[in-house]
Amino acid sequence: MGSSDALGPTAPDAVTVRSNSRAIARTVKVARERPKQWAPPEGLTPQQIRAVIGAAESPRDRLLLRTLWATGARVSEVLALRAMDVHADHLVLPNRKNPSRPVKRAFLGGSDQDLPGALLLLQKAARVADDEPLFVSRQRGRDGRRKALTRQMVWTVVRRASERAGVRVLALRDSAAGPKGDPAPVHPHLFRHAKVRQVVRQTRSLPLAQKLAGWSKLQMAYLTIGDDEAREMLARVVDE
Repeated sequence: MGSSDALGPTAPDAVTVRSNSRAIARTVKVARERPKQWAPPEGLTPQQIRAVIGAAESPRDRLLLRTLWATGARVSEVLALRAMDVHADHLVLPNRKNPSRPVKRAFLGGSDQDLPGALLLLQKAARVADDEPLFVSRQRGRDGRRKALTRQMVWTVVRRASERAGVRVLALRDSAAGPKGDPAPVHPHLFRHAKVRQVVRQTRSLPLAQKLAGWSKLQMAYLTIGDDEAREMLARVVDE
């Protein structure tokens, strides 16, 4: 019987070694690296988001960024928005990463109650049908129907608006904008992180943030605070 039989099945976190070239086996546990717990980016303040929105180059682009911010949705979800999905107090959007909830209703905050009307005015100006995407490019499909903007186009819109507004974030990875850790332009997904943080901070409700974001489970990481928040909060702590 071999040494592995004598020891039993080798544990996935162990290795078998030989001492002084003798056929005596012993088990040495190898410390596994624990995966780092995911934490959302510290993100942007609502004021910074509004500055980026205001710096967009066209009314359509500003409305696109407003919709990203108001709904906390992914870029692909907002690009699927049609006029028939616009309701008086909410937008109906696909939920791309939650098979148990493929569609979600994005109810609107107090600052965005005028968004449905603005979206329908965009539809009229762009002359798109009720079942066509609201945020369309100049391209058309083979059937002649309007095609939505691409994700790359949206990233370009956000980057340019970020640069015009002078709002930058620390890059989480190397990119064409510069190395990791250097200031870089805002990217669209930070709108989603910032909206979830805003909802959690103002309502103290993770279930509400879960419903808005379309998560399959609560994301406890959003209860943490970043350096900027810690600095501002501690600055208000005084000895009495």
